[in-house]
Amino acid sequence: MTRTEIKQDAWPGEAEARAAFTQVGLEHVLELDVPPVDNTAHWHHFSSQFYLTAGSLEITDIATGERMLCRAGTQVTVPARVLHAEYSPEGYSIFLGTSVPPEAYGDPVNRPPEDL
Repeated sequence: MTRTEIKQDAWPGEAEARAAFTQVGLEHVLELDVPPVDNTAHWHHFSSQFYLTAGSLEITDIATGERMLCRAGTQVTVPARVLHAEYSPEGYSIFLGTSVPPEAYGDPVNRPPEDL
């Protein structure tokens, strides 16, 4: 996969989400409350998949320009090294699986396009 993908109304429940994360190699799972965000194009060196559990989030896939509105229950998949941007004026909560543990996210976790 080379782009950000979403699936609406996909929340399977916590146990099933954990199992699905593990099946695709996303063995590091956590719950996050994300404050309001309005960031520019960036990428991560790790793959992630998450389910929105509260709030809303607009994700833009930079390669296609597609803007995707996500609400509670949406599954979002962001492969490593894929440019995207996020907008959520009120913040949101997620159940997240990643390919690396949080201590390996690096600083900055949101890497600039010129470093890709």
